Amino acid sequence: MARVILRDGLVAELRKVRSTDADFALIQELFENTSPESLYFRFFHAIKSVDETTIRAMIGDDERTLALMCLHEDKAIAIGNYMGTDDGVAEVAFLVRDDSQGRGIGSLLLAHLAEAAWLNGIRVLEAHILRDNYRMLQVFRASGFELTSETDGSSVRLVWALGRHEPSRVLQETRERLATSASLHPFFHPETVAVVGASRDPIALGHLLLRHLLEGEFTGAVYPVHPSARAIAGVRAYPLVSAIPETVDLAVIAVPALGVEEVVEDCLRAKVKAVMILSSGFAEAGPQGLERERMIRDKLRAAGCRLIGPNGLGLVNTSPAVRLNASFAPALPKCGRVGIASHSGALGIAILEYASRVGVGVSSFVSLGNRADVSGNDLLQYWETDAETDIILLYLEAFGNPRKFSRIARRLSRQKPMLAVKSGRSPASLFASHRIGPSLVHDDETFAALFRQAGIIRVDTLQELFDVTALLATPVVASGDRVAVVTNTAGGAVLTADMLTRDRLRLMQPVINLGFEALADSYREVLPAVLRDESVDAVVVLYTPVGPSDESAVVEALGAAIREVREEARIQGKTFAKPVVANFLFTGEYMVRYIEVDDAYRIPIYPFPESAVRALARVVEYHEYRRSPIGRVPDIEGMDGSGARDYVRQILKSHGHAILTESEMNELVRLGGFRMTAVAEHRPAKCTVRLESDLLFGPILRVFPEPSSSFGGPHVVRLLPLTDLDVEQLARVVATWFVHQQPLTMVVGKQPATDATTDYEHVSQELRDFFARLSQLTEDVPEFSGMELALGMDGSQLQWKAPVVVEVGRPSGSEGPVLE
Repeated sequence: MARVILRDGLVAELRKVRSTDADFALIQELFENTSPESLYFRFFHAIKSVDETTIRAMIGDDERTLALMCLHEDKAIAIGNYMGTDDGVAEVAFLVRDDSQGRGIGSLLLAHLAEAAWLNGIRVLEAHILRDNYRMLQVFRASGFELTSETDGSSVRLVWALGRHEPSRVLQETRERLATSASLHPFFHPETVAVVGASRDPIALGHLLLRHLLEGEFTGAVYPVHPSARAIAGVRAYPLVSAIPETVDLAVIAVPALGVEEVVEDCLRAKVKAVMILSSGFAEAGPQGLERERMIRDKLRAAGCRLIGPNGLGLVNTSPAVRLNASFAPALPKCGRVGIASHSGALGIAILEYASRVGVGVSSFVSLGNRADVSGNDLLQYWETDAETDIILLYLEAFGNPRKFSRIARRLSRQKPMLAVKSGRSPASLFASHRIGPSLVHDDETFAALFRQAGIIRVDTLQELFDVTALLATPVVASGDRVAVVTNTAGGAVLTADMLTRDRLRLMQPVINLGFEALADSYREVLPAVLRDESVDAVVVLYTPVGPSDESAVVEALGAAIREVREEARIQGKTFAKPVVANFLFTGEYMVRYIEVDDAYRIPIYPFPESAVRALARVVEYHEYRRSPIGRVPDIEGMDGSGARDYVRQILKSHGHAILTESEMNELVRLGGFRMTAVAEHRPAKCTVRLESDLLFGPILRVFPEPSSSFGGPHVVRLLPLTDLDVEQLARVVATWFVHQQPLTMVVGKQPATDATTDYEHVSQELRDFFARLSQLTEDVPEFSGMELALGMDGSQLQWKAPVVVEVGRPSGSEGPVLE
């Protein structure tokens, strides 16, 4: 069963139709409540009723036939199915109840059926549609699939091949993004909020929650819900949500866990649009709590109502039009442009408080709790369309669907910076979290690859999270890695130079040391020239108070210097956006603060030089990522993906789950168009390539240098599929292992010998071809589940060394277009 979000934000369920009396009854009821015209369009002739024989034929009894139905409020509102033949072709058809048409259900059914058909070995889908059925024709034409059509009298035959269809994927993602954003609107923009569990006890959580809503000056209506109280905190109370005289957009539940289900049922009777459960005692408490949580989630999903929590600490929207503090944060945070999501409730509230202390304004905040329904992926899609959010901060403990997270983040990080703290990095952390499970038991290199490929700024600590945010919150653009240092002490400059090198930034010589006299005047005089220097991309200003120096005068001097340069740029029709970071050492402040230059620009002051440099380095890396081309999954010539899949499926049909023999491996190499040959076992290899199939992350590629090489260090990890940029970066790293030289980017002061450069470029080219083909093979052949081989080079020829382990098996499935 999958949760799907319809075009208008309504939540429905999509699941396989089973050969049971209950499902037959649901489908029969669907047909009985469908207009004669819709039945005519589905069956091509007038029909009064659909008998059980027809329904059984739609469901089928083998992998060549599949029927899915869409459920809302425990009723079937749509059905779609395909029926396959022996030649790898299947016919697909849909029926959507009249009052549910126009919600995108047909598009969702088509996407899920196409995914399932591909995994079951069907290569081509076709549909026969009456020419007058304009709505259904539009569903197919807007799908993004490359369709061919034939008109035969009164009907149209549409045919399309299955596989990787980027336009179709983009359209599916666009629909999902808009639908998800609409489904979360009642949480962030409610006009009415009910607080269930509100209490007169001033230390009770329900009372605090009500107080925070009132004191935050929520712009809508607040209704306390209490079984007996007439009023709480001066606000009229009601015994039930269903007794409230107007429709409730958001119900916030803070009652003991055993009483939550009854409250949820009352919310559903009242047609509440969104529910947030703050109560604990669910999945985090053990198997019984998990079962209780699932029952509540399923009831809400069946009614099309979304859920945040349980076991969370609330949400916040600081927009002046809303001013919602439905959380345990004691005060509404400063309004700003930063969205925050936290897997930890208590830590999330602490993050909000720290944001206020360091002057970072917040647009919205969500404590996700157990993520029974609304997830971090949902929030990312909401913030992607939210005009009031420019920066996104994440505190993550685990992933529910990292493949979907990666897809969303790759798209979103090109528009808005995303910063993440990922806990659970060590084995010891498993014993500190109740979320022990597959999502935590992964090596940190896999998570690092996910963040790197998605353009996410990964930081190690919460302090670093806000150090980087402080710089990003100023409209700066790091156009390169050349950094000038202006200081009044040599010691601080030496430490800063070391940090710049460690973080792969280039120190522009000479360091400007102003000494200890007339410091404010010296900074004011020197800094404008440094800022104007086109060979400088960023500036680090160091200040250590020595003797009678005046910090306030230095602050004013720095602000005046930057105002001068910004005004010059404005007169010239330009914008000065060069990053400037400062460190005021030992001045009694141990968190980031600011020099307010003007209404739009400010300089963050960090307590230590390493904090300033680290923040600058992360911003430089991010802007370099933003400037890079958008990666795309390349199309590979000379590769017979369809033939490779047929070959693997034949092996599976004969042997079941199998490890390929050397001759079978040779045939797969030929079908994949790989430019490599086998080599004797005694020949040395340069690296080992390992492909793993992970239940959460999907295919993972790991490349290890041979132990005998000089490249000890960590192995390289990439998540598949690889874009052309991923392939380029991976090939260049691994090529250094083949030509026995340090990476070219690390050679300072001289170029490598011409023959070494030639060898390096040739090896890089061969490795690019290999990794691109391997990535596409995992896409074209989902049964290709694992591999390990050693690679070497003989002259200009890439070679694989026996023995090779290649594993194939039935595909485990996909996360699907909309499945969380």
